[in-house]
Amino acid sequence: MDTQENLISAITLLSNHKSFKIFVGSTRSNLWLLRHFKHITISNYKLRYKINNGIRQRKNTVHPYRWMKKKFDNTAELLEYLSKKYYDIQYIAIEFTNGWKIKEQPQIEFYFYTNSLEERDELIDKLLHIAGLEVKDKTNLTPNIEYHFKATGEIYPLYDEAFPDEFWTEEQLNQWKKDYEDKQNKDNMEQNPEGISF
Repeated sequence: MDTQENLISAITLLSNHKSFKIFVGSTRSNLWLLRHFKHITISNYKLRYKINNGIRQRKNTVHPYRWMKKKFDNTAELLEYLSKKYYDIQYIAIEFTNGWKIKEQPQIEFYFYTNSLEERDELIDKLLHIAGLEVKDKTNLTPNIEYHFKATGEIYPLYDEAFPDEFWTEEQLNQWKKDYEDKQNKDNMEQNPEGISF
């Protein structure tokens, strides 16, 4: 059991070779990571939130989720605004004028989309450096495999199997589903070769 909480616990390269996701303990607690993008202008964003007044909120008061409409030029302005509000954030996605995108999903993962392999690798290095980690040779990482970090900085795959991402074609996805079902059926047969006895 790992008793230490790491800023970044795992990384997965996506199959378009320009994007990746990192696993953080809580995206809500680690929104400060977005400060590292304050030099890039926001072109569009989506942020779904609801008011949470904590112990001052009446028990029967239920605030609805809303989409934020306020304009922000950069992530520093957005974070400064949020720091003064009592909001529960359900979802956040940001598009920048340089073509980069960030989205959070589902409260433990940040997805980063860049324009090239070089930009992707530079951004990975920057984010891992913040966490005291590094991956020297990213060419050794297979896309769609989830790699976890040890406290020593070593990296290892959690599973040997690649999982689909949004860049897979329908044909690739259907083949993956078929292979996955075949593997599950084979594993079930090996665990219970004589079938179920009544």
